[in-house]
This record gives sequence, C-alpha cells and structure tokens, in this order.
Amino acid sequence: MEMNKGLEVKLVSHRYDQYQALDQVSLQVEAGTVHCLLGASGSGKSTLLRIIAGLESPVAGEIKVNGLTLYDEQTNTLPEKRPVGLVFQQYALFPHLNVSENIGYGIRHLKREQRSEMVDKYLHLIELPDSRDAMPHELSGGEQQRVALARALCCEPEVMLLDEPFSNLDSRLREDLRKLTLRLLKDADVATLLVTHDPQEAFAVSESMTILERGKVISAGSVRELYYKPNSLQVAKIFGPINSFSSHRLNAGLPPLSGQVTELAGVTEEGMMLLRPEFIRLRIPNGDSNAIVRETVNEGSTTLLLIELDTQLDVFARILNPASFGVGDRVFASFNE
Repeated sequence: MEMNKGLEVKLVSHRYDQYQALDQVSLQVEAGTVHCLLGASGSGKSTLLRIIAGLESPVAGEIKVNGLTLYDEQTNTLPEKRPVGLVFQQYALFPHLNVSENIGYGIRHLKREQRSEMVDKYLHLIELPDSRDAMPHELSGGEQQRVALARALCCEPEVMLLDEPFSNLDSRLREDLRKLTLRLLKDADVATLLVTHDPQEAFAVSESMTILERGKVISAGSVRELYYKPNSLQVAKIFGPINSFSSHRLNAGLPPLSGQVTELAGVTEEGMMLLRPEFIRLRIPNGDSNAIVRETVNEGSTTLLLIELDTQLDVFARILNPASFGVGDRVFASFNE
C-alpha cells in the first residue's frame, strides 16, 4: 500500500563508475518519526541522503515525499524544489553572514517582515534568542549546529536528513542538542532520517532503522526487533556481544543451560538461536556451580562477563553493578526464567 505521509525510498541504486554505491535500497519513514540509517564508513549512507535531497541522481529507483514523486524514470525534481532539509556533520554556515541572515537564507523570497518573524521564531526554538546579530565564528560548535538546524527548519521541510550532525560535539552537548533537535522535528511532524555509524545513538533516538553494508540493506525493522531478534549473527554483533546456541539442540531437549529460553531471542536461517547477555541469569552456587568467570568488563551501570561452562562452552552474561562476581569465581548460570 502506498504511503500517504512521510518519506518513501524504493529500490534506489547508484554507481560511481564501476563501484556499486547503492544496490536496490528501500526504506520508509513516517511523518513525525525518526528512522536511523546505520552503517560503517563507505556503506552508502551519505550517498543515499544526497540522492534524496536531489544533489545526486540515482541510476534507478523511486523517491516520494507525502505521496509526491520527487524522482523516478520520468521525474527528477530540482533540489531547491524538494520539501527536504539537510544538515551535515560540518555546520556549513556562511561565514560572511550573521546568524539571522544564515537562518533566513532559504526564505529570501519572503517579505522582510515575514522573514524576520520566522527567523525570530526559530531563534527562540533553538534557544539562541539573543544571537541574531552574532557572526558564526563567535559561536561555539553546538551553537553553530543549532543555527544550521534552524536554517533547515525555517524552510519548513516535510523531510529532514541529518548526516551525523552531532558527531563533532562532546558527549554531554551531543546528547542535549540531539534531544532538542528531535523534539523540534517531531513537534513539526517532520519525517527524519538520521545517518549514524554509532549503534548507541541509533538506539537513543529512533523508533526504527535500516542497516546498510556496502550499499545493500542487510536488515531493517524496529530498534527492539533488531537488537533482541536479529536475523543473523552479522547483524547481531553490530549491537554488541551476543550468545549463539544451536536451536536444533534446544528443540531436541538438549539445552546448554537450565531454565526457559526467553521469547526475546533471534533465530538465524542456519538454525542458531541468538540471545543477548542480559538474558543469562547468574547466581551464587549452592553446591551446584556449572561455570567459572573468565573475564569481566565494567560498562558503567552494568558489567559484562564472559563465563566458561563446565561443558567448555563460552557464554556472555550481563549483570547490574555493583557486580557480584569477579574473575575466577564459580557461578550457577541458567536461562532467565
């Protein structure tokens, strides 16, 4: 069924000479939601954003925004005619223009009074009401990025493309600006596509995501599904340590641990069950130990443990801090019941 709202990318392919940058990529982003495009450098993330914005033309595919075709075999809407905003990792402000002139750059066709009102509106929204006359070099990195966001929002786009816009900021500022940005975009009912190579950022901001590798979609779905029920070991490892067990042995009544296997587990085409470390339960043994702790990694609020079962099988487990176990301790391990 055709989407009535948001962004739809269908079977988009692109080449640079002999290099296949994108290979039949499809995704959908509903209005008022955030969708993450996750992948390593060179996976095609930024290329796809440039194509959606109209800065490059694909060799095949279709792009629609709120049901309106921007690109297909017969159509190629000019970038300035697309209801699409784009914010890059680099702020790309015009250094010779002040803040108000930068924000109002895309609405120069409006009357001066109307343009001034819109600039004031977005200066307040980005919490820089007194910086109207400041020059870009007088602002901090976070302030410059807020101005870049306001410049994109001022054109009232229906789709916003964010190309790793927070990666140059320190961790606390990055989190604060990310929250502000996504709140403004959701309030404006904008379909937002955020490019990142950081799985933790993807978890923090998006309802759904598409994972690219070498120009191909290797998995897509809700954040919860991709984390807890990945369709392959390759996808599972993107989000951290994972346990893999033979589902055939489990079905045959030969589980490696006692207890009930949680429903929050993925199963691969090869018949492997994938289970996150937090679904392995550890307790102090009462004469019934079945494993020894080999390694521990402090993750902050949790500790990741590598334990070796008496059957020589290595298993990851995750427990809340302060950790109850250390390297060399005997434990009793089971599936969470």
